[in-house]
Amino acid sequence: MPSTSRYNIRNKRPCPQCHEVTDQTATTFRYDPPDVAKAPQILIKRIGWVCEWCGNYEEEVKETPLPIDKARIMKRLLSITDDYDVLGFTLSSESDGVSIKFRLPGSDMSELRTIQYKQRETGFITVEELIKVQRAGYKHPKAVPPKPQPHDVATLRKRERQQAFAGEPRRI
Repeated sequence: MPSTSRYNIRNKRPCPQCHEVTDQTATTFRYDPPDVAKAPQILIKRIGWVCEWCGNYEEEVKETPLPIDKARIMKRLLSITDDYDVLGFTLSSESDGVSIKFRLPGSDMSELRTIQYKQRETGFITVEELIKVQRAGYKHPKAVPPKPQPHDVATLRKRERQQAFAGEPRRI
């Protein structure tokens, strides 16, 4: 049962007709089952690339493993830094388990970002707020890192919808 996606990807790739690295657009993207079943289970990934200079069409074919529970769990653990304030993490994998250790900030990052926003908007902050920023390990509010943004498009759209409906209703 093939599956097809409906989005375009642009990338710089070598073009066999131009003999140069050119901008190319992925126009087709399919996953097909293999002709002969293999262990571990795989899918055949087919990506159709079109050169933007000469219009040459080339299909790239790869075998990709079917995502199993272990791979899904690892992907989620590695994407936690995109969703939450994490200073770093240590990940170790054994044959029967995964160990992960996260280093979290010692202070409330949302409060530090509020102080940063206040300093940017008004131009000043109180001494108490400056002390909070310095105790967190930053010299001034501008050094506080921005909130992490996920790379997952579905999560970004979900957050945009939540922000669109948050706040006061429109007045007509």
